[in-house]
Amino acid sequence: MKIRNIMMLSGILMMLFGACKNNETKTDDATLEVQEENFEEGVEDLRQRNATVDAIEGNPELSTFATGLNTWNVEDTLDLVTEPYMVFAPSNRAYSRVYRQQGYDILETTPESVIPYHIVKGNFTREELKQEIENVNGTLILSTLEGENITFSLDGDNIVLTGATGEKANITESFEIENGTGYIIDKVLLPEGIDTVTITPEE
Repeated sequence: MKIRNIMMLSGILMMLFGACKNNETKTDDATLEVQEENFEEGVEDLRQRNATVDAIEGNPELSTFATGLNTWNVEDTLDLVTEPYMVFAPSNRAYSRVYRQQGYDILETTPESVIPYHIVKGNFTREELKQEIENVNGTLILSTLEGENITFSLDGDNIVLTGATGEKANITESFEIENGTGYIIDKVLLPEGIDTVTITPEE
């Protein structure tokens, strides 16, 4: 009788041990799946950031703005951006215009303010942006990664951006980026307190 009880107890212990091992295996599998998902999401985020920079660097009309992005270390900053965004990239000619107006080299201030001032939270196509402007009686205010706002309005069929210093820019064309929409504008917009731009102008 004692032998039978011992055998039964041993059998129960073995079953419990097996169940524990199975639970550990399931837990390990679940943890591995979460780690794999996190890794894949990280890779996708990195690909999107790189694709945004590549799209700008690949456009010869935006080589000056691309220089500013690299100086600003854009990829580290876009790490913190979880929602879609729009990039309003001044053309090389826009930077040259600022250079001529200033009358001296405009590589004097840091791009930490100027470049993120051209990246706006939210994502609209050109037609959607026009509709949003009309929905708020002609004046749409959107915040930038720099922290200050840009005002959007319409001049006929054209979308006009007005910066904090009153400088106005027009959208000349659009291009695709991975996590939003890119636009080329014909003026450099400056936030408050910035007198010069820190990027060497190029023709």
